[in-house]
Amino acid sequence: MNRIAVHQSIVHPFDPVGLVRLAERAGIDSVGLHVATAPEVETWWVKGIGAAMLRDLVAALLAARVTVLDVGRVRLGPELRVWDGQHAYARALELGVRLGAQFVTVRADAGVADDPAELFAVLDELAGRYRLRPLLAVVAGTPAATPAAAAAIVDGTRGGIVLDVSPSTDTPAAVAETVVDLGDRLGYVRVPAHELGAAAAPGLLATLPPQVPVAIGEPTTAAANHQPAAEADHPVAAGEGDLLARLTAWRTAVDELLRHPSAAER
Repeated sequence: MNRIAVHQSIVHPFDPVGLVRLAERAGIDSVGLHVATAPEVETWWVKGIGAAMLRDLVAALLAARVTVLDVGRVRLGPELRVWDGQHAYARALELGVRLGAQFVTVRADAGVADDPAELFAVLDELAGRYRLRPLLAVVAGTPAATPAAAAAIVDGTRGGIVLDVSPSTDTPAAVAETVVDLGDRLGYVRVPAHELGAAAAPGLLATLPPQVPVAIGEPTTAAANHQPAAEADHPVAAGEGDLLARLTAWRTAVDELLRHPSAAER
């Protein structure tokens, strides 16, 4: 059965502990967290593994029996070649292993001249020491502009990619073909929260292997590598009760995406 996760970016400004509590109440299995290279989370994570948030979050995760799908974000840059315990990538790795995350997410920058495949291989080796699997996000205008381009960068490593699927534009056949093409390089699927309405296509993700998680989030833009999203860009700006209702509805919509059409006939 596919694990379902909700990403912190769509519940901002709720803190990670608040996110875990909401996920538990909405019946969502996991959460995705920004812990580095995102200015809006610096208040919580600037002290890294010394942050008070880490202690509180671990306690909340254990109490709610909610897991951490991924931590991010790591920039795919030349700084990875020399270990620096004070750098954002080190913070992501150290927090990731302490939170029991499965993945660490990575962004490629358009302006980096270095070979992204070589840099990803370096990160893959570093992440392996922390029992994390690196996943490259597909971002237009970067070396990982398409799923095929991202897959080529991670090829030959333990890593994979985050596959964005749009319920409003993608078809079950197209999704199935991409999943087969990616094979083991598929880390998890991300669906945009703002498209999980009543018109979401039933069975869109029906061919997704059961070990592949589905995250409710928002696609990444190249600009998001460098600056936080404006408040108006967040799909959620609501009180706790309204947000819980939305999360519950989104989780139900993802269930519909995963349900094979023939299941409704039985």
